[in-house]
Amino acid sequence: MPLTATIDNIKAYQEKVEKNKITSDGMLPCSSCNSDAQFFKVHAYRERRFLLIVETIVKAIFCTLVRFKCPNCGKTITNYPDFALPYKHYTRQTIENFSKSYVDDDHKTYEDAVMTDDGMPEWENSGKALSPSTIHRWITTMADIIMAYQALLKGCPHKKLTIPRRKYNSPKRKNILLKCRFFFRLEAFLNILFSPTLKWVPTSSGV
Repeated sequence: MPLTATIDNIKAYQEKVEKNKITSDGMLPCSSCNSDAQFFKVHAYRERRFLLIVETIVKAIFCTLVRFKCPNCGKTITNYPDFALPYKHYTRQTIENFSKSYVDDDHKTYEDAVMTDDGMPEWENSGKALSPSTIHRWITTMADIIMAYQALLKGCPHKKLTIPRRKYNSPKRKNILLKCRFFFRLEAFLNILFSPTLKWVPTSSGV
């Protein structure tokens, strides 16, 4: 896994936003009223700062996130790209990479975990180093996400989805199709252990 998303990753997403190519395709139904995501409308744009680790330097780059609105109940939902997690400025790849580095090594301390092959990451302007306590908070974030995912599966959310009647000729087949549809709706979640429609609030701070 790369240490961070790249500037090119974020610029490519920003270009899609500017060309109105970010849609609600693949998002889960509204968690409040169960309306299908295909009916969501673009509601607002929010600028977000992301922190990238380039070699050993922490650099800031800004990108616009798109918020959608459910026309049925008015709930708003942020569409998060692959490199983003809610309330976090560092990219998903960074958070996962450092967290995995710590938990996979029985002998590694938090102080060890902030070190990369090139050294300890430092802020571009201030020279302030990445704090070991940040890794502690990131691991809490990852645990929160995993528990939210487990709760989502336990709640059998595929029952909230619908499938056209013409696609099945028995209740058994309908259930199979619904589960398969749910799996593909969650494809992004399964890749990054996060879905933007979850009612999840992290317990750690926004870094």
